[in-house]
Amino acid sequence: MHTSERLKEAKSILAAQLRQIRNEASLTGQALATEVGWPKSKVSKIENANQVPTEGDIREWCRVCNADDQTVDLIATVRNIDSMYIQWRRLEQTGLRHVQQSFMSLYRGTSQLRVFQHAPVPGLLQTPDYAAAHLRCIMEFRELPNDLEQAVEERVALQEVLRDGSKRFAFIFGEQALYARMCEPAAMVGQLERLTTMTYVPNVSLGILPIAAPRTVWPWEGFWIYDSDQVRCDTLPGQIRNKQPTDVAIYEKAFTALAESAVYGEAARALITAAATGFRET
Repeated sequence: MHTSERLKEAKSILAAQLRQIRNEASLTGQALATEVGWPKSKVSKIENANQVPTEGDIREWCRVCNADDQTVDLIATVRNIDSMYIQWRRLEQTGLRHVQQSFMSLYRGTSQLRVFQHAPVPGLLQTPDYAAAHLRCIMEFRELPNDLEQAVEERVALQEVLRDGSKRFAFIFGEQALYARMCEPAAMVGQLERLTTMTYVPNVSLGILPIAAPRTVWPWEGFWIYDSDQVRCDTLPGQIRNKQPTDVAIYEKAFTALAESAVYGEAARALITAAATGFRET
């Protein structure tokens, strides 16, 4: 589904939910508008998805309809719509350095980060050589200003959060990421050696999904779960951030299922070693 269609669908769902709440309260649109002090047209616009309500609107709507128990979820939906989608061309118009910098406050404010990617190796686990190759691919594909050296420095700097023992990190990625040649063989060996090292870090869980492993869920997109507050998904044209509690819960359920199919410790290191051996022989 195109991102504009996602937004349209999200607005329509919110409108339908609010209409249902009003109907269940046996209130007409006029009665609701009068109680809150709005023009009747506002209720109509909201229920027809022509106007996105503010957080204050949601609180008033739920109060009048005796649906306070739904306020939190509906406000999360509004926030989700407001920040649901950002095009990469808007984020990256001056290059990738400031995009990498923008993640620092989010990482610092997160106690538990869960990451799933098919490939490549997640950014927080990348060596400088691998990061340079990865970011160069992004710059060339999106025709961005070349600030590669600075962007790599910022990506590597982000990895300082891994040394915070009060935080927990769980990474799951596909076995194919071990073989996808992002950089020269020697640099790939260096990247794989770093992954081996990370399997011993106490506050880091590193799981690899074997190609032949049975699964119960097959996400199309990679995703990042920040505590249980929000999920970030990256698409080719842009970034989606989802703060809807029920949606976050679905991604958490998917991550748990993927974790059950992944291998860890010695089994993960065996897969990494096999891939590294192949690159050494290249």
